[in-house]
Amino acid sequence: MDGVSIQQILSHLAPRSGINLIYDIMLYIIFIMDLILMFGQSDKQTIPTIFAGGAAALAVIAKLDVFTPKSFGSLMVNSAMFVLPLLVVGISKAKKVQPLGVISGIFSALYFFAYWFFSQRS
Repeated sequence: MDGVSIQQILSHLAPRSGINLIYDIMLYIIFIMDLILMFGQSDKQTIPTIFAGGAAALAVIAKLDVFTPKSFGSLMVNSAMFVLPLLVVGISKAKKVQPLGVISGIFSALYFFAYWFFSQRS
């Protein structure tokens, strides 16, 4: 059985060239914003914290190209990546990070539609 090594994962997380470089930069920004959104939640807000962490994890999954660009899984990862921060904004009581959640949701939506338009459309 062929295992996955740390070096393979790190090479997939590194920036690529061409149009993929733009996607990579957007995913890095989305990941950082979602991490800040996650850590900005209070300790008693478990569900928004999990949703924000899930959005950050989905950015990593999108970066690792777990699914092929035209697969249904890729569409679900990209769409959930922009829906989850907006859900966090709607149900969170932490007012100081709500603008960041909106910005993250908008930026994720831009990534989703750009990726759909250039990579997923037939």
